[in-house]
Amino acid sequence: MGLYRKGLGLLIVAGTAFPWAAMSTEVVVEVYPKRPITLVVGFPPGGGADVVARQLATFMTEDLGQKVLIENRPGASGNIGAAAVAKAAADGYTVYLAVRPVALHKVMFKGVDYDFAKDLIPVGMVVRVPYVLVMSKHVPATNLKRAFELVRARPGGYTCASPGLGSTNHLLCEDLKDRAFLGWEHIPYSGEAPVMVDVAGGRADFGIVSVTAALPFINSGHVLALAVFSTDRVPVISSVLRMAELGFAHMEAQGWCAIVAPAGTPPHVVSRLNRSINAALSNVSFRRKLTRLGYVVPGAGNTPESLGTFLAEDVDRWTKLLIQKQVTGLQ
Repeated sequence: MGLYRKGLGLLIVAGTAFPWAAMSTEVVVEVYPKRPITLVVGFPPGGGADVVARQLATFMTEDLGQKVLIENRPGASGNIGAAAVAKAAADGYTVYLAVRPVALHKVMFKGVDYDFAKDLIPVGMVVRVPYVLVMSKHVPATNLKRAFELVRARPGGYTCASPGLGSTNHLLCEDLKDRAFLGWEHIPYSGEAPVMVDVAGGRADFGIVSVTAALPFINSGHVLALAVFSTDRVPVISSVLRMAELGFAHMEAQGWCAIVAPAGTPPHVVSRLNRSINAALSNVSFRRKLTRLGYVVPGAGNTPESLGTFLAEDVDRWTKLLIQKQVTGLQ
């Protein structure tokens, strides 16, 4: 963390070209950052989380004056990468782009060797991720009402794909199945990209994915967007109705991507990283890129403390749903 000698206080200098800064002749403190930072992503390249991370890294690199390098460590719905970061040095040079499944790992996965709530600490929210229900073009329907009539008429005859067991997408698939009395079968994939490939190719009938993953397929006409799971319509597909507008209240759900760091990371480092995240999010070009991709960018008040409060509430809500749907103890 630095070299400290008896004195009146500490001076924290960040984002400069100098490795050390002095306050009088009494106190010297190490500058952060003074070397590249690794941002670990728990999913393969090309997926939604990876796209967000690479966009964010570009702007944080400029703000911090040091490269932010992406390292993809996929597996177990992001938990392989999260466990690695939880065990990394708590110096701010290894951080993680967290998503909901890693916060729920104690319920979802057996034998994951870390504790998200204890071993990682919040730094800042990056984006919220709205979800959309998409349908393959081979299904003979043009709207949600007709699509659901077809599914009800053939129990077990249609499928709903998600990017993995225990994902928010999977839970929405199961919740919608119960609420709408649907007899579809859930099919778990290893990510959103293969879900969209198979829905577009007619090998899966329906899919629940992020707007970001679905947008190119929606715009090209390869799939039909039936409804969004959000409190407001999503600007990039503004003609697509919300679930609530179609008679399914209280099905609002958004994913999220947030930066976390190993527990014990110094407060001044967490603060510097948070400022860099918010500097990136306040950049007009960056915000436009994220919005065009279908993300929702957080507003003012994006602090480590606010993220910590959000995570506690989010984990409580989705843990209850996981237990209700009996999606627990996955390998």
